[in-house]
Amino acid sequence: MDAADPFSLRSCLIAAGSTALCCLCAAWVLRWRAGWREKKKQQQQPQLCGCGGSVGEGHMEVGEKVAEDRQAGGSMIEQLAPEITTDALSFLDYASLCRLSMTNSVMRKAANDDGAWKVLYHKDFNVEQETVTPTNGWKAYYAVTKAIMDVNARFYNIIREGSLQAMSYLWLNADYVKCIHESGGIFTGYDAVIDRWALIFSWGVPGNDGHGIDTQIQNVRVRILEGAAWVTMDAYIDVDFGLFRVTNVYEFHDGQWFIVHHHSSVMMQEDPHNIFG
Repeated sequence: MDAADPFSLRSCLIAAGSTALCCLCAAWVLRWRAGWREKKKQQQQPQLCGCGGSVGEGHMEVGEKVAEDRQAGGSMIEQLAPEITTDALSFLDYASLCRLSMTNSVMRKAANDDGAWKVLYHKDFNVEQETVTPTNGWKAYYAVTKAIMDVNARFYNIIREGSLQAMSYLWLNADYVKCIHESGGIFTGYDAVIDRWALIFSWGVPGNDGHGIDTQIQNVRVRILEGAAWVTMDAYIDVDFGLFRVTNVYEFHDGQWFIVHHHSSVMMQEDPHNIFG
């Protein structure tokens, strides 16, 4: 059969296996919750048993049943072809995949599969370079990328809020940090950079009464090296400034990501896709 045929036997088997795995996971979760509720219910009952048995024996039976359910689910997953498991797990999001890895050893092995995390990474993020080969695997690379995306989003939330205190916490207190604005001004050193942001927030923009600046970002791309990362994006401001090309550089210090470089350049031509219209 032609490999390009969308109804090939391989495609049908993968689709069927994916559906079976999803159903299996759903059934396993429901059975586990039922066992947990039964155990909780028995714990709330009086510690007396008229039949001469002990309540502890009932608890042990429930626990054994839950363990058997977990083992049965894990055994069926182990029997699936790796590509089917990876394809099924690709439908889970970041939080669900992490929770799945904490259930038992078999689920942890399946949820930590590097192929599944690679698929999830390409689904959730724009890849700066297709040749990226993470040193510590795609799961670790996903976690670091998400942390960078979160701190970059926080940077623009601070701009919208106009909070100078929050902005001062986000910048690394070092003499080499740099801020280059669209006007061409270059500000080097922590004090000079924070003073510039204080001036920007005090000016504000028309309609914002001297507070934050409504800014939206698109086409965010992240590239990570050891201890450093840079982020490129398009930024739109709700004034007649047009489209900005922005580069932010972050460094990791004492368990936290700090911004060390911000470069914003305004594009002279009118952008037809300005989200503010």
